[in-house]
Amino acid sequence: MSIIATLSRDVFFGMRIRTVLQQLGYELVLCNSEHALLKQYGNADLVIVDFNQPVDWAALTDVTASQSPVIAFGSHTNVEGFRLAREAGVDRTISNGEFSRKLPELLGKFTATPSQDSDQDDASDM
Repeated sequence: MSIIATLSRDVFFGMRIRTVLQQLGYELVLCNSEHALLKQYGNADLVIVDFNQPVDWAALTDVTASQSPVIAFGSHTNVEGFRLAREAGVDRTISNGEFSRKLPELLGKFTATPSQDSDQDDASDM
């Protein structure tokens, strides 16, 4: 089972995403702080960061430099959040709505699965 480590301080979102991920066959490790994520990312096949709340990207340098892909999402109006996430080196930034709509597609693209097509086109970032 693939493990996905997620930094989110929104408990309700965490429960919602856990349900979706479990239905798709993934295990979620939900972290409510950068410190907690730093303890968990080494076992993760994918890292997801919710930047709807401020994120200390400098504290996550080891995470963004790791082999695990990192997806960051936030409000489409949070231009500064998108900029900071990209500068931190995340692999993909995406809006909240797009994240919710495309979660299964993103999981297939960023996690190793036997059915994954390595020739998939990259979706454009915001």
